[in-house]
Amino acid sequence: MKITKTLLAGLASGLLLVGAAQAGEQKFTVVINAYDTNIPELNVEGVTVKNIRAFNVLNEPETLTVKKGTDVKITIENKSPISEGFSIDAYGIKEVVKKGETKTISFKADKAGAFTIWCQLHPKNIHLPGSLNVVD
Repeated sequence: MKITKTLLAGLASGLLLVGAAQAGEQKFTVVINAYDTNIPELNVEGVTVKNIRAFNVLNEPETLTVKKGTDVKITIENKSPISEGFSIDAYGIKEVVKKGETKTISFKADKAGAFTIWCQLHPKNIHLPGSLNVVD
């Protein structure tokens, strides 16, 4: 009987440790990349357009998913030719990452939901938003 109680106590402690480890800390590296595309001439269905330029900035990966209660550490590498912003309003995060700079931010994911990651420095149609998904 004493052995059974000891085994059950050990099993319960192990399960508690596993549950705590699942929330723990999660690390991400997000790379901000700029894509500058020039198309000298494009003909679509008889319409010719010349000198098209598309410039977009993208966080890679676009989506980060964590469990609620997790300590999150995001290392941001800016490979864009200019300074970029990294904001998650729900968590009060509003960083400026200079060209070529790497910055690390940390926070506890204590609110469940889908939260937009965006650049507060530039129009939203240039820097495409990402998402932080915090699940229960």
